[in-house]
Amino acid sequence: MAMAGRSGFFPQLPGPRGDPPMNLRRFARTASVAALVIAGSATSAAAQGVKFGPTFTEFSSDALDYKTRTGIHAGIFFGGNRDGVVGLQSELNWIRKKSEPESGGPEIRIDYLQIPVLLRLNVGSSSSSGPSIYALAGPALDIKIADEIEGITLDDGFEGADVTLVFGGGIEIARIILEGRYDKGLRRINNTFSDVVDIKKQTFTVLFGIRFN
Repeated sequence: MAMAGRSGFFPQLPGPRGDPPMNLRRFARTASVAALVIAGSATSAAAQGVKFGPTFTEFSSDALDYKTRTGIHAGIFFGGNRDGVVGLQSELNWIRKKSEPESGGPEIRIDYLQIPVLLRLNVGSSSSSGPSIYALAGPALDIKIADEIEGITLDDGFEGADVTLVFGGGIEIARIILEGRYDKGLRRINNTFSDVVDIKKQTFTVLFGIRFN
């Protein structure tokens, strides 16, 4: 689908440069990294718990201002060394990110499979039933699984993957988790008009969770 007719999303320019579909080698590299991370997570036995909550995403570019819109985050996490001070936590998350131009243009929705690998610092009780405060930081790979503008599915309108930095912290009491996190995309996410405008994303998320073991 051509994007030039979608008023307010991209600047009104003479026309897109006709970007080709995602390079197969790039896709292969992305899939390989994802497979390695998933395999590493699987070796840490069963999932430690689940988290879910709302996302508040804003796109940013030099050409347009965007509003924050609410999406959703749901996922499972592995590791984290809850009993120790320092641990490594990996996750598999489904995330829906939404935004729309300040000018009142169409709402943009992108769904990602996110795979973070996070350093976790724990302070407090080492017992799973006791209170603990923790901090998280690390990179994540966001793999696009769907996108649309006002219900219309796009053809190569957005990049297939993004690399993000994730920072967060939370409190855990009696296996109940309350967490806040911020992630910042490092790469341009738009394919259309990519020669004249770079659109990136940033998201704040509030998560509620339960630890299994």
